Amino acid sequence: MMDNNAFWYVDGRWVHPGEATISINDVAVLRSYCVFESLRTYERRPFHLNEHLQRLYRSAELIELDIPYTREEIASVVHQAIERNAYTHASLRLLVTGGVSEDGVLPGGKPVLAVLVTPLPERDMERFERGIKVITSRMERDMPEAKTSSYLAAMRALKEAQRRGASDALYLNSAGQVLEGTRSNFFVFRGDTLITPRAGVLLGITRQVILELAKNRFHIEERPILYEELSTVDEAFISSSSREITPVTHIDESPIGTGKVGPRAAELEQRFIEMISRGDF
Repeated sequence: MMDNNAFWYVDGRWVHPGEATISINDVAVLRSYCVFESLRTYERRPFHLNEHLQRLYRSAELIELDIPYTREEIASVVHQAIERNAYTHASLRLLVTGGVSEDGVLPGGKPVLAVLVTPLPERDMERFERGIKVITSRMERDMPEAKTSSYLAAMRALKEAQRRGASDALYLNSAGQVLEGTRSNFFVFRGDTLITPRAGVLLGITRQVILELAKNRFHIEERPILYEELSTVDEAFISSSSREITPVTHIDESPIGTGKVGPRAAELEQRFIEMISRGDF
C-alpha cells in the first residue's frame, strides 16, 4: 500500500506522493512513451540493482528513448531513496519518461527521472502454500522485450481474470504458446525438467535468479510452452520481483498436476529464501 509520508524522487526533487507531478504534456502521459523498472529491497538492500539498470537502458534502447542520466546517477538516487524511507522491505519503481511534447506526439523536452517507493510486507508463505489460479488471454504485448508503461493488454487481461475469480492472466499467442504473465514470467515442471519460454517475453531478473538456483538440481529447457502441454505438466509457477515464486495450481478451469503446490516449486522457494537469508544478491 502507498504511504503518503514516503519520499519519492521526481526530476531532482524529493517529494511526498501527493506532491509528485509530471507535465500532462509529457509523452509518458500522452502516448505511454516511457520505460520503467520495478525492483525490491530485502532488509534495505536492493535486489540485483545492476541487472535492473541494465534492463532499463536496454528497454530505452529498444524504443529509441535517450536516457540523459548515467547508471551511476540513477543508482545513487535509488540508494538515497532507500535511505530516506525507513522500510525494511520496499518496492522501488524507476521511471524515465519521454519528456514534454510540443505537438502532442514527439518528445521535445528532457526526459524525467522518477523513483517511487512503497513498503512491502513480509513474505506471505500462506499464499505460497495455497497457490493461485490464473487464466489464459489472447491479448499480446507490443514489443514484450521492452519494459514500458504500455499496459493496455495487461489491464484488459487482469480485468478478465478478476471476473473469472483468478489472480492473474497468462498471454497466449496465435501459435497457441503460453508466454508470460501480465507482470511475471511463467515456468512449468514436467518431472525434474524445468521449462520456461525465452522468446517473445520480458526476461525477468527473478527469472534468471531462479534458473541459476535450479541449474545444478533440475534439467532446464528454455523453449515455447504449448497450451496443450499444460494438461501433462506436474507443476507450474510464476515469478516476479514482488511475488518471488508463486505456485499456479489452476489454469483456466483445469488443475495443474494434483491441483496443489508441488514439491519442486517448494524446493526452489526454499533455495530462494536461503539465498536471501545469506544476503547472496
